[in-house]
Amino acid sequence: MKSNKTYRVMVAIETDATQYHGPHATRPRLLDKNGADQMLAHLAADLSALFPGIRQCNLVAPGAMFDQTQILRQGYPVYAALEQVINQSRSRVEAGLVSVGSSDKKMPVDELQPDDDIPLGLLQLIPLVIDGPAERVDKLGMAMEQRFMEEGQVSAHTAKGLESAFGISINHARFMTLTDLNAMFRLQLEHFGFLPLWELLDASLNGHPEPLQVTAGNGQVFQWKDGAVHTRFETFDFWAGSGDGKSTDTSRGRLAGGYADWTRIMRQYLTTLSAHGVPVRFHLPERPDQCLEGTYFAEPSKQKPPAFAVEVTEHSFSELGTICITVVSGDGQANYYPLAPQGLMDIHAVIRNAALESPTVAFPGTILYDEPGRALIADTDRPQNVH
Repeated sequence: MKSNKTYRVMVAIETDATQYHGPHATRPRLLDKNGADQMLAHLAADLSALFPGIRQCNLVAPGAMFDQTQILRQGYPVYAALEQVINQSRSRVEAGLVSVGSSDKKMPVDELQPDDDIPLGLLQLIPLVIDGPAERVDKLGMAMEQRFMEEGQVSAHTAKGLESAFGISINHARFMTLTDLNAMFRLQLEHFGFLPLWELLDASLNGHPEPLQVTAGNGQVFQWKDGAVHTRFETFDFWAGSGDGKSTDTSRGRLAGGYADWTRIMRQYLTTLSAHGVPVRFHLPERPDQCLEGTYFAEPSKQKPPAFAVEVTEHSFSELGTICITVVSGDGQANYYPLAPQGLMDIHAVIRNAALESPTVAFPGTILYDEPGRALIADTDRPQNVH
């Protein structure tokens, strides 16, 4: 008995991303079983025209479109779910074309449900799994790797059908292999100077068993190990006094700009890795073996609050928004740093529950720090020499 093998491909669709945002935003529809059957029949016809031998294989696809961040996750869960479907179908009858449709706007398998929390981009993907005798699938896979980029555009008839079915507009649609998608994403990140980020994602996608360490453009170190990316978290006070910013000049607000750059890189890595389902673990420099827990970090400050200090200061910088919140209580202060998007809301909740004497909040629009102390300082309701 010949063994079967699967091969992963997709339809990559460049859409009008503006329809996914704004007051009248819509997302691609989920297709019910009939709609998914029709969609797969269109795609199978296009593939058969390119590769007649594919008629002797099984095809499985969901009646759903996915952002690439949901496809490119450790273990490729969307593809794994489709392969489970084809295995179950093959055990009952000859599979042929197997589509997975929705019911009441819900896919029957959690892994095949598009993530509504993902802000969609212009590239949307329909995953497909080819299943058949190992030798035939190997030959098809090799041919697809060679021909898809030149000949993989879907037919005009199929493109019109996809537009109507999913309720989207299509600028371009073509077949791609999973290898093609990985290579394209790698090139995109490399073009913008984030090749180390791709190395971390690649290690996650392929379950890299050994630790992998990379260095970002500004010197920050990230390490893949134990199924997560680990990096050290430097507060402003540590960064400016002992960390990566210790040699930065304090004049003309250079420390503020330098720490903003450090935070920007950290957030770019965190946002991209989290979107692809890669856990990120923060460690304090003095406690490298201990992970920070929760959505924010509270740092007791050694800096004494200035005279006339307001109780709450939100340090921010340009498009980064809030970087840290300094809270003054009596003659002491603490600095609160969000470690995740939810962190800022959780910090605000802590402040509301702190029963401060007066709810005075300052929004200086920059990072305020004391030059001699190289440390964050609260804003005041009187002029002071801070930046």
